Amino acid sequence: MSRVCEILGIEKPVVHAPMLWLTSPELVAAVSNAGGLGVIGVGAGSTEPEATREATNEAFRTAVRRVKELTDRPFGVNLMTAASDPNGHNADTIAIMKEEGVAVVVLVGDVFADGEIAALKADGFKVVARQLNPTVAGAKRLEELGADAIVATGCDEGGVMPAGATGTMAMVALMSEAVDIPVLAAGGIVNEKFARASAVLGAEGAFAGTRFILSEECRAAQATKQDLLDASADDMVTITVWGGGGRWRTTPTAKAVAAAQANMAGDLNPDQGDYRKSELLGQLDEGINSASSVVSLVKSIDSCSDIVADLARGYE
Repeated sequence: MSRVCEILGIEKPVVHAPMLWLTSPELVAAVSNAGGLGVIGVGAGSTEPEATREATNEAFRTAVRRVKELTDRPFGVNLMTAASDPNGHNADTIAIMKEEGVAVVVLVGDVFADGEIAALKADGFKVVARQLNPTVAGAKRLEELGADAIVATGCDEGGVMPAGATGTMAMVALMSEAVDIPVLAAGGIVNEKFARASAVLGAEGAFAGTRFILSEECRAAQATKQDLLDASADDMVTITVWGGGGRWRTTPTAKAVAAAQANMAGDLNPDQGDYRKSELLGQLDEGINSASSVVSLVKSIDSCSDIVADLARGYE
């Protein structure tokens, strides 16, 4: 059994990366039932933003309980670091996780406070730590802070890309050389071939998002999925947002093309539209459709069972 499987209590070293709006209890349970680790986030399963903190907490608890109805296998919860939680919402989330018996925390951020990981482990959680902007020094610090495993995210990923230009395979090689704890590869791990390449470089498992958008169990609109299946690597657009604080890679939707043009004119905070409408509802002209740089290599919509099995073969 691999170290990742032993630590997380799973059969196959494949972790589903939670995705805003697109993750649902059904998707999380399907990944876990396939032998991997499904990961749920606050808001998973919702179709509209909740109006209050109390409503958010209740929706999260409902989603966690729904996962538990669908699987008796381990699953995780995505949690931002305390530094990224100015309103203190994490305390509510952690309390619910403890009450509901969640096994794993995927802790995400750039600033990991002293004692933050230790406190989660003292509460009985396994901790997979993921830097939004990964560095080798950061990987070493996460090991020192007690993380059970870390994620090496390269700029090949979908979603919010790291600020640096280091690709996934390079980041995996650098991090796995620097630490003794297991490293999961994130960014472009869309099939067995990429998983196997990352394994050669030191990864012991996959942290995959884009591939699971193109799963039967993902609730993304069919138009969203078809747009990704039709995507050409040469046509993908990268836009800078949030005043230079973030980047997205996306198919060339109307909003994406306009945002790229705005970037060229010096605007680093262009309109991205409504991610919920574009990805969840399939209203592509209303926002962006973000995915990995190699999404064009995915040719079909498959079951989570088949996807997990395919990626896991790369680590055998």
